[in-house]
Amino acid sequence: MPISLKSRIIAKIANKYRMLFWVIIPLCFFIFSVSLISFFAYQTLKSRADHEIGSTLAFVDTLLNDADATADEAIMLLNRPCAEIVDRLRMINMRHSLVRTVILDHQGLVYCSPVPAPPNMKPRKYAAEMRDLTPEIELRAGTLLFPGIAVIVLRKHRGNDGVSVVIDTQYMHYMMDAVGSNNRIFLSIKNQSLSPDGRLIPSDKLQTGFIAVNRVSRDFPFALSIAITQRQFFDYMVDTYAVIILFSVVVCLVMSLLIRNWLAATTSIRTNMALALKRNEFEPYFQPVMNVANDRCAGVEILTRWRHPTDGFVSPEVFIPLAEESGLIIPLTRQLMQQVATVIADSAVHWRERLHVAINISANHLADRQIVEDCRTFLQTVQDKNIRLVLELTERQFIDVNDTTLAVLAELQQLGVAIAIDDFGTGYSGLSYLSKMNIDFLKIDQSFVAMIEEETTSRIIVDVVIDLAVKLDMKLIAEGVENARQKAYLLDKQVFFQQGYFFSRPMALTQFSLYMREEHARHAATAIAP
Repeated sequence: MPISLKSRIIAKIANKYRMLFWVIIPLCFFIFSVSLISFFAYQTLKSRADHEIGSTLAFVDTLLNDADATADEAIMLLNRPCAEIVDRLRMINMRHSLVRTVILDHQGLVYCSPVPAPPNMKPRKYAAEMRDLTPEIELRAGTLLFPGIAVIVLRKHRGNDGVSVVIDTQYMHYMMDAVGSNNRIFLSIKNQSLSPDGRLIPSDKLQTGFIAVNRVSRDFPFALSIAITQRQFFDYMVDTYAVIILFSVVVCLVMSLLIRNWLAATTSIRTNMALALKRNEFEPYFQPVMNVANDRCAGVEILTRWRHPTDGFVSPEVFIPLAEESGLIIPLTRQLMQQVATVIADSAVHWRERLHVAINISANHLADRQIVEDCRTFLQTVQDKNIRLVLELTERQFIDVNDTTLAVLAELQQLGVAIAIDDFGTGYSGLSYLSKMNIDFLKIDQSFVAMIEEETTSRIIVDVVIDLAVKLDMKLIAEGVENARQKAYLLDKQVFFQQGYFFSRPMALTQFSLYMREEHARHAATAIAP
């Protein structure tokens, strides 16, 4: 019976790259999981920073707009005596809680202010003809009363007179906290930046950060920036995604343990197979191939079953790919052929019509002449029983049709051994084999036979294979026949050799011996009937 190509590939990789399965795959899964979590954490922090910096930018813009409006009102008081306008300046100053003071200057000198001006604040001298009401802003270290608290100074001038509005950043930080900022936001004006704790630092000293978000005001010459360090990023990941990361670790450990156990089981099976060969634990099972034209058993396919002394029957899906990969398929096939030859030679039944005995081989067998000697031994053992040996090339492996392969096939056919392509149309088998090798039989795969009753492409494929075999003068065998409708359709297409559960399931030696005696007696009775 055909063995899954997928099973074979997995078994081969598992044997060659054990560490890849056991360690690297769980590790890759963990790295992928952490990378995915990191991506979501990065996007979340960046989105949150974008939102916070947008809200803070709107707040600072509103604050500077209020200061700009204050400067516009105060600029109307220029050129008037300070004693006359100082109370008015106090009233203007009190309208906005974050405006600390309003200063008037003339020709570069402060001449009126309700409170002391910031230290080292030197109003600029303007040319008399200049009239620019565009606001300028800058950062200063503080006022005489509060020298440790930075302030923002907004300036506007008219001719050689100017107005400076001093904004308190201490209360601005309180308001920024009210906005809901969770990150350290820096406000940059010209070449200076205001840190979240109120210190002034050079703008070129700002850290870039692992995640950096910057935004520039469209109304005033300032920018806001947030820099999230790697430490902050990892702390956020641990605090927010600790459960998911822990779950990923547990999944990786469980995955590694399961893979390790699977590999151990694979190794155990391979070791047990070598012992099983010595203990003759592999048994031949026989599935009849019927000639439906005369309702007689025309042959038998030999299938391998492994009866483990403690585990019971081991599925061929498990041990056949491992046998092929490890090279044990060669001695396994030889042992199977010896068992079958002995059974046939010791049988009391002598077949009047030649009985075809089919044994599956793989590409491994065609790599040297050992299969030729094994077939020669088989034929010598059953030489009195009217047996024709058929070797079925399975689709599990790609067969490199080289000079060695062709020479082995030629010697086999000189011995009278027939060659069949098993499961034609699936796996590696195909037209390339037919064009290079002298094939005697084609076996229609059971997957195609199962869909004969449907009006599908598979039914067309069956017809094409039948036509191809007829044109190439090859005999056909249909496997997997399960009901009378499939049998009748194939018979109508002159596919006489059929096998499947409709006729018989694979049988152990004792069952097969009884079956063959009954078949022999039935046909003998038919032959002498009047």
